[in-house]
Amino acid sequence: MRAFVAIDVPDRVLDSLVAFQAELAATGADLKLVERENLHFTIKFLGEITEAQAAEAGSRLGKLALNRGAVEVRGAGAFPNIGRPRVVWAGVSREHEGVIAPIARSVIGALEGIGERDDRPFQAHITLGRVRSYRNVRELGDALRRSSGRSFGVAELSGLKLKSSVLTPAGPIYKDVGAFSLR
Repeated sequence: MRAFVAIDVPDRVLDSLVAFQAELAATGADLKLVERENLHFTIKFLGEITEAQAAEAGSRLGKLALNRGAVEVRGAGAFPNIGRPRVVWAGVSREHEGVIAPIARSVIGALEGIGERDDRPFQAHITLGRVRSYRNVRELGDALRRSSGRSFGVAELSGLKLKSSVLTPAGPIYKDVGAFSLR
């Protein structure tokens, strides 16, 4: 199964993010926007893993004692950068990075040896869309720059989800494989 660990986003933040996605679409950029029900903070992408590895990941996640907290979803940008965007995202305010980063470090450490290795440093983000071509990329970049400090609301980080992802022509279908509360 294709799997990842995520933190879901509350409805009030989702409303704000979906409104922003509409603004991004209005730029005429060639974007594949992420569906509302699939918006989340990705903590650790595992890639293709076996059922046994999923069970082991669930066991390890269940043993973690992580603190809950709240973060402001703030700012927008693109990977690898706004000039040559491939992935468009909303981020976390600088002052709240210290709330989500320790959760990510613990999860990444606990899942060492399961799934794909990724040496990139963790950057808290919610993927809003993927750029399919560079049509109107300048307009997209302008919209992202204008929103670099925009607040999308506060998200309570209360639990982790181990999710499976089935890729379809219409987009991915996510299913919760396990849920783990933060204390």
